Amino acid sequence: MKDIYRTFYETVGSHYPEDDITYTTISGILRKKWIEKMLRSFGPGSLLDCGCNVGRLSAGWHGGAVFGIDISYAVLRKGVELFPATAFIHGDLRSMRFIRDRSIDNAIACEVVEHLDTPEVFLKELHRILKSRSRALITVPGYTQDPVCYIPLGIMRSFGVMSGTHGEVYLHHAYKPRELTDLVQQTGFRVLEAGSFEIELRLWQKPLTMLENLYYRIGQRVCPQSRLNCLFQRTLDRMKINIFMILDMFGLSWFLKKVFKEGRRSYAVIIK
Repeated sequence: MKDIYRTFYETVGSHYPEDDITYTTISGILRKKWIEKMLRSFGPGSLLDCGCNVGRLSAGWHGGAVFGIDISYAVLRKGVELFPATAFIHGDLRSMRFIRDRSIDNAIACEVVEHLDTPEVFLKELHRILKSRSRALITVPGYTQDPVCYIPLGIMRSFGVMSGTHGEVYLHHAYKPRELTDLVQQTGFRVLEAGSFEIELRLWQKPLTMLENLYYRIGQRVCPQSRLNCLFQRTLDRMKINIFMILDMFGLSWFLKKVFKEGRRSYAVIIK
């Protein structure tokens, strides 16, 4: 990555507890469960976790050795303590020359492609290091109306992250399933399955999202770096979990999957 990307993600890894925050939200909880389910269909062998953060998503893999790559040394240090069975590598996903050709059996790149300024370069590198007939799972944010390319720092400012990859915003691209499919096919992969998930989170969160947006519009002017923002976010995240659990008992997931065709995230299972 360019120096600005390396600097940004090292700062984020040092100051922002992304793993703790993400996997205590309803989105993170459902995402982790969904990814673990998808991995059960993968064959035995090694698993490479691209953009692994602390390695939480790949820690449950029992088919072989687990390797995790991330550009932030700070998150890898945390990962070694949390998941010592994973072999962590400090490296750039766009240039994985430290990995031999056709040496990896399986791979995941979950919520990482959207942060890359040249995702096709990463996918070509992934194609190089995977063995023939090897599978990989790619997940990215989706969108319903207009694609998102950059988003504000938001809550990260309360943890001391004051500069993004482009001023006060950072690269965070969104893809529809068809767009993700086109991207991976251009780099030599064949798509086995593609679509979207987190359909269960459509519609019912709208009032809470409106409240959240209102709070941050005011908060960015009044107290952009206050830890009060963290308390508000934690409270809202817990509220979403409780509401989802109650609604799900009455068939929320079944209903939303019947109503909506696309979820909040896109994915592709690809094979070399």
